[in-house]
Amino acid sequence: MKRRRFLSSMAVMLPMAVVSTEMFLSSCNTTDTKEEGFTEANIQLLDEIGETIIPATATSPGAKAARIGQFMKVYVTDCYDADQQKTFWAGINNIKNKSIEKYNRPFPKLTISQKKEILNSLLKEPAKAIAKVKKGTGDAIQTGKEAQNKEEKPREFFSMIQNLTVFGYFTSQPGATKAVRYIQTPGSYKGEVSYKKGDKAWAT
Repeated sequence: MKRRRFLSSMAVMLPMAVVSTEMFLSSCNTTDTKEEGFTEANIQLLDEIGETIIPATATSPGAKAARIGQFMKVYVTDCYDADQQKTFWAGINNIKNKSIEKYNRPFPKLTISQKKEILNSLLKEPAKAIAKVKKGTGDAIQTGKEAQNKEEKPREFFSMIQNLTVFGYFTSQPGATKAVRYIQTPGSYKGEVSYKKGDKAWAT
């Protein structure tokens, strides 16, 4: 390539390089914790949420041992529609934001009591919206109802994440064989089975 042509091409490319660099640096400055997608970090977060709901005990493993995050990845991707997935990710990002705002640490780094507090707070949010409805009149009541519908999302998400955890755990190998009693190849049907107080339930 001749010198003149080379310099001409560089004159065109340099401004583009400057713009690209500025865009890259600006993207690094964002503080938004919104992230949708089953990244390794998000799967770890789901494991921690699941373990908070079903913790390990002296006699049975917790949800983390059942790889509940991986289960949710498959189930949410394959079985949830667009609206359900939107609710799911809104709830995940809500947990991330609450953890940082209240404790200045990500959810997996919180203590067990802090994790429980964050999850329980999802059930308390709708009550705030209901209080707004009682205080308002006329148009204010309608505004309160709209807020209430919006606030119901955290409760919907909590029910969703709780159901995913319980279903995924008790259909996993650790949950089905160690948290409950399990026979891989059961024999004949028994209409009555003796039960002593404290016995584990049977896997179904």
